[in-house]
This record gives sequence, structure tokens and C-alpha cells, in this order.
Amino acid sequence: MITLLLATYNGERYLRNQLLSLQQQTFGDWQLLIRDDGSSDATLSIINTFCAHDSRIQLITDAQGRLGAAGSFWQLLLHVKTPYAIFCDQDDVWLERKIELLFNCAQDLPKDAPSIVYCDAHAYSDEEGVITSSSVSHLHASHLREFLFFNSGYQGCSILMNRALIDEAKNYTVPFYMHDDIVSLLAHTFGAVYFLNKPLMLYRQHDRNVTGATARSKLQIAKGFFRSGAAVLSRAHYEEKQAFYERYKNQLSKDQIVLFNAYLSYASAPLIQRLWLIVRHRFSLGGHFWVLLLKTLLRKPIA
Repeated sequence: MITLLLATYNGERYLRNQLLSLQQQTFGDWQLLIRDDGSSDATLSIINTFCAHDSRIQLITDAQGRLGAAGSFWQLLLHVKTPYAIFCDQDDVWLERKIELLFNCAQDLPKDAPSIVYCDAHAYSDEEGVITSSSVSHLHASHLREFLFFNSGYQGCSILMNRALIDEAKNYTVPFYMHDDIVSLLAHTFGAVYFLNKPLMLYRQHDRNVTGATARSKLQIAKGFFRSGAAVLSRAHYEEKQAFYERYKNQLSKDQIVLFNAYLSYASAPLIQRLWLIVRHRFSLGGHFWVLLLKTLLRKPIA
């Protein structure tokens, strides 16, 4: 069985379609845990209707109050008892074989190390009603040194987590920025990360996306790359990795400690030293060494 974790907040406009897409999955051995973060629209009414007609769907209530998207997802993780779990956003639409294909791929994950498999998605414009891009996942790391400079984790709603990662995440009580950041970082640090190169959902783009819009084209990506005032590192993600390192530094290998310390020194180092850190430690953005080097030359280190 797989547990789906859905954090909702004022999602009445999209929630029915998402829930219907879950019910249409070819893999039916799932349970859905929902935590609402204080909706003031019809979200709870929609949830209760689905709960009444599908015993696999359960609304989780607690006294935690407003937690935001990341905190709400993390709270849901505490209730997972199954071998696998998947985050689920309220405004997407899952293609009917998404769970099946992720589950099949997950059979190759190590059982005793915190690991994930994640998939791609189609970008779907809520305004235009069409698919605007066949892919939203542009960077894929094969090693920690290729991941540390990501200013995000992998897309949360694309990730299937194994039991070892779920258990580790339950014990992670350090403040963090986004739930998918920590899940991705745990897997790259202590386990394995597999990418299933298939777009298995419609990732809805609208003006209320929690994590922002996805670039549609290479031109948009290029414009974002050269935008005025941009930085290499997001301070929120940098501080998140700093806190992660403090939490786990006694459990890291010597090589991992060197990589984290080099990454953390980057933010305050002069330009020549930042360039040397990248070269010396073979840092990259998902294997794109020259992209990170060029960003370092053109951008301020952190903002």
C-alpha cells in the first residue's frame, strides 16, 4: 500500500479534479491522508463528500493551527504507516498510471537507506487551458556535489519515498523551508535518487502556486538566468542546508563534510575563491559545471 499526503488550503477551484484523478489511478492500493490548513472556502465540504464515498480517503485533524504548505505536509508524514508515501498537491491532475509507474520503479530502491524516485510533469496553464511544456524537471543530480547548489528540492508531488526515508523524515525536527527540499537532501546524502523520465501529471500553473511558476521554454529559462539582481544562492535554501548540516554532521562521511563546508563557505567568499571552490570540489547544477561557473561570474553569491 502507498499513502498519499495531501495538504489543502482554499483549494475549492481545483480540488475535485485532483481527487477524481486519484480515484482513476490504475494502482488502487492506496490511502489518502488530507490535512487542511484552515480553509475558508468550500474545501472542507469537498473533502468530506469524498471521504463519505471512498473509505481510502481520510481527513486528519489536529490542534496545530496554520502551518503553511511545508509544515502541513510534514505533519501528515507523522501518520504514515505504509512502505511508501507520495506528496500530493491540491491543484494538479495525475495521469492514470502515475502511482503504478512510480511504484514499479520504487522496487529498485534500496530498502535500508532513505531513497526516492521522482517523475516529470507536463506544465499546464490554468489561464489558457493547455499544456505549455512537456517537462518541468530540468535539473537532475547523480551525486551530492551536483545537488547542493539547487535552490529547491525535486518537485514534491513527483516524489515517492521509501520507508527508510519516511522514518528519517519523522525524526527531522530542525526548522526548514520546504518539505521537498529536505526529502531530496536526505536521499542524496544517505540513500539513492532515481529519476523516472516520464511526465505523469499535469502541473497546474496559476497565480497562487506556492512555489512559483515553471518556465515554459528555453528562452524563458535564459531570461531568468540573466535577470537583474539575481543571486546564485537563495538565502532560505542556504540556511536550510546549513541547519541540515548541523543536524547530521556527526553522521556524515569525511567527503560529505568537506562538500558541505565548501558549499557553506561559498556565500561569504570573494569571487576568485568561489570559482576555486567550484573547480576544486567539482560542484555543478545537476552535472552542468559550466552553468554554475557562469552563474558565479554573473551573479552575487546569495540573496
